[in-house]
Amino acid sequence: MILLLLIAGEVLIRTYWTDIRLILGESLGILSEIRISYFILAFLVYLLSVYLFAVRWQQVLSCIGYDLKATDLVPVIFGGIFANNLTPASRAGGEPLRILWVNKAYGISYTNAFVSILFERLVEAIPISMLLIYVLYSFPSLEIKFLPIKNSLTLSSTYLLLSVFLAAGVVIWIFREKLSSLLKSIDENWRQLHKSFIAVLLLSSAVWILDIIRLKLIALALNLPFSLHLIATVSILYLLLGSLPITPGGLGIVEGGLISVLLYFGLPLAQASSFVFLERFISFGLSGVIGFLCLFYYGGFKIWKNTKSH
Repeated sequence: MILLLLIAGEVLIRTYWTDIRLILGESLGILSEIRISYFILAFLVYLLSVYLFAVRWQQVLSCIGYDLKATDLVPVIFGGIFANNLTPASRAGGEPLRILWVNKAYGISYTNAFVSILFERLVEAIPISMLLIYVLYSFPSLEIKFLPIKNSLTLSSTYLLLSVFLAAGVVIWIFREKLSSLLKSIDENWRQLHKSFIAVLLLSSAVWILDIIRLKLIALALNLPFSLHLIATVSILYLLLGSLPITPGGLGIVEGGLISVLLYFGLPLAQASSFVFLERFISFGLSGVIGFLCLFYYGGFKIWKNTKSH
């Protein structure tokens, strides 16, 4: 699959090289006028988001008897981000690495580590669902409205929402036996885990708010007038595209999808490309460098190799 994508990419580049060179020139011109203060703020907001991820995980682990500091978990989170950047599908490599890392470093059992991460994701689904609903309500409509009320769900958005629920139902049915055992594990630990529910929900919501703030700061760095619903659309689309098990870290898929949706909203190609480049430079490039350093300094590479045998 990756080889086919590379071949297709090479063919497209050779075919449209003249146009691509013009777009690259325009994009470099836009990037040369970047307001660096906003870019630095966007990066600092990203770092704060990672720290809140660590605090969230620490809250869950403390409820099941593990006394760790959030700063102990920050390198683990960054190591997981680096692993995610090198594996197809969001969190496909990062989550196993996190489980093995805390097991080797802090003696947390595989089961408890897995349940703690699963609990995080289940609670995080609440703000993600709210953001998705907001995006569906705010997305540019077709000519035919589902309801004759401003900002109501459009016909296309309704079909999309039904498709999402249908796909979720099919996945749950296919993996019902595995999911039942996982939910049983959650139920057995619920008395301990429910104590962190409010904290995890608030921290998860804060992380997504920071994600929107970070994207807004990147837009301001490029003097792009992004509306709230456009930024929310980019945020949720990033999650969905990154979850596709096609290329490592969603390379090519994420960039192409984000640029396409920005073009749909009327943004020129050069501006859309510049915005996506800066966003990926932070969330993929700089985060990957930090993750690599964490893996190298804390011995995470040896642990990551062990993920292949688990």
